Amino acid sequence: MKVLLNGGVARRGMEILSERFGDRISLRQIAIGGNDPAITEDVANSMGWAEVLISLNYGPEFPPAPNLKLLQIPASGLDAIELKEVPGGAAICNVYEHEVGIAEYTFNGMLEWVVGLARRNEAFKRGDWTGTPSLGGETRGELAGLTIGCLGYGNIGRAVARRALAFDMKVLALTRNPRLLDPEPAFMGAYADLPKILDAVDFLLVCCPLTEDTRSITGAAELAAMKSGSVLINVARGHIVEEGALFTALRDGGIGGAILDTWYQYPNADDPGIRPSHQPFHELDNVLMTPHISGWTEGQQQRRWAKTGDNIEALMTGGNLINLIRPSRP
Repeated sequence: MKVLLNGGVARRGMEILSERFGDRISLRQIAIGGNDPAITEDVANSMGWAEVLISLNYGPEFPPAPNLKLLQIPASGLDAIELKEVPGGAAICNVYEHEVGIAEYTFNGMLEWVVGLARRNEAFKRGDWTGTPSLGGETRGELAGLTIGCLGYGNIGRAVARRALAFDMKVLALTRNPRLLDPEPAFMGAYADLPKILDAVDFLLVCCPLTEDTRSITGAAELAAMKSGSVLINVARGHIVEEGALFTALRDGGIGGAILDTWYQYPNADDPGIRPSHQPFHELDNVLMTPHISGWTEGQQQRRWAKTGDNIEALMTGGNLINLIRPSRP
């Protein structure tokens, strides 16, 4: 089986797949995308050679791939995949496996918001006894009894919900296709039901896919409907939350704060130090922000490449593909 890996995933994939399959597969790597659209002869030849392409992106700039049987996306998102450009003879699959890391990140953020271990540690090392009962300090909150709303109730939302229930939190959930899902939330609705939960949540977790239905689904009106002390957590895609409206709500105290891991612009070779937003979120004290690392764990990588390997194995042996988005067409 001839397997071609594109872009930044290639180094790790070459290592793990080579260890698993040995000489049962042939591996090559290329780089298509980013700021260099030039297609070399070697890249074109490799695309013509490939039976499996592992790539986060696919578009009209890709050379013909007449032998392609599988486009394996080594992530969950389809943002950079133009499905109509993928040869009809190729099945399309993705992988998930990021829900454990993202759920743990979400709880780290919520616990930091409520308990404040990191900031209290830093202050106490400076000699600041603020909050101690010895001096009649103010009490802190608890996650128990608080409500989290999950905008999205797929693998991530449900992984967070399981942990939230263990912390005695209340879970409200919205999904594209409302149905009975485990764990069962206290409220289940469609994306259009977002206004119904906004004034009830202490934390609003954005964990749905970015589609035309969800782009900017959380804007000025939705943020204004949230409680003034509530916290928005975005681990999905930046553009699900309207950029300017979020900054204004945070700056002016419309909501209590935000924990942001996904953004509106990302670094590239020409601008590796780019700010993640057109707005100066970094100047706000009520924002915790990280560079899209919530799901980037070693466990995620091991599980994703294991599932990717399973699909290559299935293609070689006539088995069933995992996470099939589109079957191959004659």
